[in-house]
Amino acid sequence: MGLFSKLFGGDKEAEKAANSLFNELFKAAEAEKAKEKENAGSSAAPSAEEPQNQYVSAPEEVTGPSGFSWGPVMPAEENQYNFNGSYTAYFEKIFHEEFPDLTFERNDPKGQHANIYTFFGAAGKALVIELLSSSSEAKKVRENCRKEGTPYLRFYIDYEGWWNTKAYVIDRMKKALGR
Repeated sequence: MGLFSKLFGGDKEAEKAANSLFNELFKAAEAEKAKEKENAGSSAAPSAEEPQNQYVSAPEEVTGPSGFSWGPVMPAEENQYNFNGSYTAYFEKIFHEEFPDLTFERNDPKGQHANIYTFFGAAGKALVIELLSSSSEAKKVRENCRKEGTPYLRFYIDYEGWWNTKAYVIDRMKKALGR
C-alpha cells in the first residue's frame, strides 16, 4: 500500500489526481531548472534578483503542513539534504536523539543500495527500517517483517522531491512503534 493509498483511503481517482499533480509539479520544476541553466549560459553573472540557492523554504501550501516531507521546494526544517553529513548519519542522529530507549544494528547488504536498521527495546525486536534507493524493488525484508509481525518502515534516500524531514521520520517511527 502506497502513501497516496493511505492518504486517500484507497480512493483510486484521488490517488491518480495526486500522482498527476506531483508529476506536473516535478516537471515544472525540471523545466524551470533547465530554463535557469540556459539563462546562466547566456549571461556572465547572475542578476541581484536571482536566488543563489535553489533550496529555499516555501510556504505551507507548497511544502505541506508542518514542513512535511514532499514537494518541489526544500522545506526549511532539518532534512537529509540540508543536514551536514551523510544520509546514514542524519537518520542515525534522529534514532539516537529521539529514541534513546532503543538500540539498533545496521546491516548493509552487499550488492544492494540499502541500509537495514533493526531496533530492539526491552521486549526484543521492535522495528525494522530500510533506507533504500527509489529504484530498488527489494521486498524480502518487508515480507519477512510482515510474516514475523515486526513493524517495518522504508525511507527512500534518493527520491526527487522527497525530503525525509526530521518531523516526518519521527512521526512515522512513533506510529510504527505505537507511541
